[in-house]
Amino acid sequence: MLTAARGATLILLGALLAQAPLTAQAYQPREPATPLPTAPPSAPPTATPTSTAPSDGVARSWSDVVRQVTESSPGDVQLRSADTSAQAASMLRCFKLDTENYCLGLGFVSQVPTGAQRHALMTEPTLRAADETGTEQDNTEQDSTEQDISTGDLTPAAFVKERAALPKSQRVTAELDEMQAAWNGREKARELRELAETQTPPPNPEPTPEAPPAPTPTSTPTRTAPTLGPSTPVPSPPSTPVAPVVAPASAYIMKGFQTSQEKGYWCGPATFQSIDWADDNQKDTQASWAKDLGSTTSGTAISAMVKQTNLKTAWPKSAGTYIVQNVANWNTQTFFTVHQKHLGVYKAPVIEHVQLLKRYFPYLAFNHSGHYQVGRGYDKAKGTIAIFEVFNERRFNSRGNVTDGPKNIPASALFNATLANSFKNIGL
Repeated sequence: MLTAARGATLILLGALLAQAPLTAQAYQPREPATPLPTAPPSAPPTATPTSTAPSDGVARSWSDVVRQVTESSPGDVQLRSADTSAQAASMLRCFKLDTENYCLGLGFVSQVPTGAQRHALMTEPTLRAADETGTEQDNTEQDSTEQDISTGDLTPAAFVKERAALPKSQRVTAELDEMQAAWNGREKARELRELAETQTPPPNPEPTPEAPPAPTPTSTPTRTAPTLGPSTPVPSPPSTPVAPVVAPASAYIMKGFQTSQEKGYWCGPATFQSIDWADDNQKDTQASWAKDLGSTTSGTAISAMVKQTNLKTAWPKSAGTYIVQNVANWNTQTFFTVHQKHLGVYKAPVIEHVQLLKRYFPYLAFNHSGHYQVGRGYDKAKGTIAIFEVFNERRFNSRGNVTDGPKNIPASALFNATLANSFKNIGL
């Protein structure tokens, strides 16, 4: 009886196998009598990875980051034959680090740039259009002089060109170096994003006492009563790092540590010289920092400035890991508030990354290119941010002004100068 049943089963199984063709078509669903919701339309988009969106998977560990960066980095032949737009998409590609988006070269961003936006970064900003105060004749005369004074930040086009020229192994190493700071600083980036998303009050923490009476008229006294809390009565202390420290009305750091760049394209080494000197009271040469930063005649990358700040200084002990942060979706208020916290509470410098234009920095005689400065203080009452200007115009042009040294810049002017730079980012 058992043998007969087993034999019947084998015959049936053999018949079923004989009916199944060994081709991929065997797995195509047959048309059902009742139309079923089809998922295929959503499948094709995911099959082709787009360089515009962050990598498919969210990186939840450093090993995830390493894998995603390595796998998405194009081969040498593929990269050399690519046009400018494709190179920009490859060299400025984006990744999701837990909840935050980070794009190589650009820093933490609130929104991942499209391919068209990345391609637009390859165009240099127009200096003439940026100066609204001078006449067209004045600007024409200035343009020829401006081309001779390169202040020294690396433009997006130069960044892409330098990265694309590296062999793949070196390029991946450079990308992972940059991503290491991003991974370690992702919590800081999240805090900054949340700050920018909320309605930031004026850069004065005092106005807030008026709010509590309205939302909590009678429950204010019961805040300490354990009975009101649920099963976990004390969630507030763990969620926030204790009571927020109120920043002072004004604060200045690094007094006496200003520097002046020795070459037209050394604003990066000069800025970093000042930042490091104030940290350990040892003034290393700009030439040594130019080497460590990988500065070329094209300039210095902000990712290199951030990397060396994390490696060579103790500023991250008070301010946390330094990161490259895009500020395109900020406003002047957020910009000032962030400076207030970084300089007044953490007492650590900010790497300012601006377009050096007369309309924002009236002490200049001419417009210049992208530039680094040291953010080192603020005054809430005056609405100013204090910087060390490392560029002395007179040193590189006899018709220029003496421009280096401590300066107090209106927060709105410094913020707009940051937005005028193609990168639209800072280091902090």
